[in-house]
Amino acid sequence: MSALKIGRRLAREEDGFVLVFYAIAIPALLALAGLVLDAGRLLGLDSQSAAFADAAALAAAARLDRSDGAIAAARGAARSLGNRPRFAEAGGDRLTFRFTAELRDLARPGAGLPDSAGAAATYVEVTTAEASLTGSLLALVGARPRPVRRRAIAESQYYACDVTPALLCHPDPRAFAAGARPGRQFLLRMDGNRAAGSIALLDRPELAGGRQSLRDLADDSPAFCYADGVRLRTTLASTDFDDAVNVRFDRYRGRAGPVAPDLAVFPPAPNVIQGRSYQSCVSPLNGYSTAPPFTLPRDPAFQGPVLTGPWDKGFGDWHTAPALTGLGARNALDEYIFWNHGDKSPEFQSRLRESSTRWGLYRRELGLDANHEDTPVDTRGYAATATMPTGGPPTSPVRERAAPFCYAGSRPATQARRRILYLSVTDCDAFPGSARAATLSRWVAKVFLTEPADLGAVLVEYVGMLTPSHDDGKLRHVVQLIRTD
Repeated sequence: MSALKIGRRLAREEDGFVLVFYAIAIPALLALAGLVLDAGRLLGLDSQSAAFADAAALAAAARLDRSDGAIAAARGAARSLGNRPRFAEAGGDRLTFRFTAELRDLARPGAGLPDSAGAAATYVEVTTAEASLTGSLLALVGARPRPVRRRAIAESQYYACDVTPALLCHPDPRAFAAGARPGRQFLLRMDGNRAAGSIALLDRPELAGGRQSLRDLADDSPAFCYADGVRLRTTLASTDFDDAVNVRFDRYRGRAGPVAPDLAVFPPAPNVIQGRSYQSCVSPLNGYSTAPPFTLPRDPAFQGPVLTGPWDKGFGDWHTAPALTGLGARNALDEYIFWNHGDKSPEFQSRLRESSTRWGLYRRELGLDANHEDTPVDTRGYAATATMPTGGPPTSPVRERAAPFCYAGSRPATQARRRILYLSVTDCDAFPGSARAATLSRWVAKVFLTEPADLGAVLVEYVGMLTPSHDDGKLRHVVQLIRTD
């Protein structure tokens, strides 16, 4: 057969061409189909890994409650999740964690906080292990999809609400919280300064400069939260500060005259014992005196008619404060008990002496313990006489009234915590930069008013710092995702 005939025959017959075409096309089509299928599965794996990282970060953050064991609990909560990635090789659901106190700390390499530092943990970073597709079709053509790894960051914040609209200025809030002990007495001053021991009011962002902060200070249930943008207010007349604080002691007349009507609507505490005797509700404000009637014992460092010296010189040694008079009492505590509880049994008097704090003694005078301090107490009836102080012997001309009688408003005077202030311990020099809700809510001190305020100065007893487990219903827990990548 000639070459010409062979060429014509090949031009007419296409069987070999089809075979070659399919030999090339079939692997290409399989690879394309595998690429499409694996791309979908890879996208699903990536989505599942991201969802798993997000869920794990949120679960971990929800357990960051400022307790010492918070990190271990957070890690356990995240690892107990059931929504693990499918289509992945074994081990693709493993998680690694980093816990930090500040978000910026996650931008630096490092292991983060140790398990023992759970009280400081606020942020958690969760990273999934690399996960690869199982049974990949691309493997038939020698290809392999890239592994998937996802990371999520979540935060656990507590925001304080229904708190006193005021700051206790301190350059190092963490150091204050570490060094303060329940029962220790502090002298706080509304003196216009930002130094340690000064009090500064907070104005709401939209109501700066008005009387709202005074009303919030006097209110028995202020609808006030530490919010971003609150304004620091140090220029406040001491008499206005006194009036807003002292309504708790049933004092509706101050040094400058009657308390303003917008403050007079707020009720006193159920027990207004204060070591001051008044002839009537319009009597002018009395200062501290070492003569009867007796106030709750002071720390010895603060004894005396004039409060001077460092704000933190008290040591909580009020049990051993010397007696103020020569009436035969061993110490100021016995003097107070003999004067106010001479009609009670020796057993009850002993329980008062055993109180570790003045706040605990005050609660016992209301018939309350630490687990029921939010229980309303009506002290105007006969039932309260079994525990309430008498204010002095019945025949004494300087006897004071322990139950309120001057308040003319309609709100109930039944809350023991009425004499509690909740103060954000903050570096006041850092304002306005520190005017953030999370910063202001981090260190909130619970303090007990042992006496009325006078000329902007007030003695308080430290009770403790608010924590999620002991927050008096003031802390709101917010958990949210910060970043996913």
